[in-house]
Amino acid sequence: MWGFQYANFEFQKISRKTTRSDCLAIYEAEKKQLNVLLQSMSKISLITDMWKSSNQVAKYMVIIGHFIDAGWNLQKRVLGFVKVLAPRCEIDVVNAIFKCLKAWGIKNKVFSVSVDNASYNDSCLRALKDSILDSSSLPAGGSLFHVRCCTYILNLLVQDGHGRIKDIIHNVRGSVMYINYNDSRLKSFCDIVEQKRLKEKKHIIDCPTRWNSTYKMSEVQETHLLL
Repeated sequence: MWGFQYANFEFQKISRKTTRSDCLAIYEAEKKQLNVLLQSMSKISLITDMWKSSNQVAKYMVIIGHFIDAGWNLQKRVLGFVKVLAPRCEIDVVNAIFKCLKAWGIKNKVFSVSVDNASYNDSCLRALKDSILDSSSLPAGGSLFHVRCCTYILNLLVQDGHGRIKDIIHNVRGSVMYINYNDSRLKSFCDIVEQKRLKEKKHIIDCPTRWNSTYKMSEVQETHLLL
């Protein structure tokens, strides 16, 4: 704290209570602005997905709204981030989404909902559509309501391909981790790269759930790992 005061003599210490109050005030102001923006929109498309931390049984669901504003700009806003307790039931997911829509006052503005190909999503979206149809009519009679995420489908295709070369990917990943384990190994490897007059590239550790990062890792190591 003394260091801040040395750099700026006008610096004043702020308590945790004040910090919390300021954060909540900013949140409420941003929420109010977003609510005004959402009310001015005629149709909003939603994307929802589940996330589970490695050390918890509960899952978390994020609900994101996509819409075109008055200036014809694509907008994306997080509308909800809720905890879904185990065991997860269809009605719990539907209620979480519906409560989010009702809280923002946009249950009559939904155009479509994009989800992954998990089997339970089919019944969830049918139940959600029935709930929304009770109070409004959906475009094209609701035939466009349930959208299957193309990114998820593509990821399934790529992961199937990765399964056929999993040993190669495992070896490449292990080699990168070995080189990056400490500075001495990395220096030795860089010295060899320099001797071979190869182009220096940054070693990338991939995220197994992101196939594009696995591709980048393999692309970078294609030449270097042949040394």
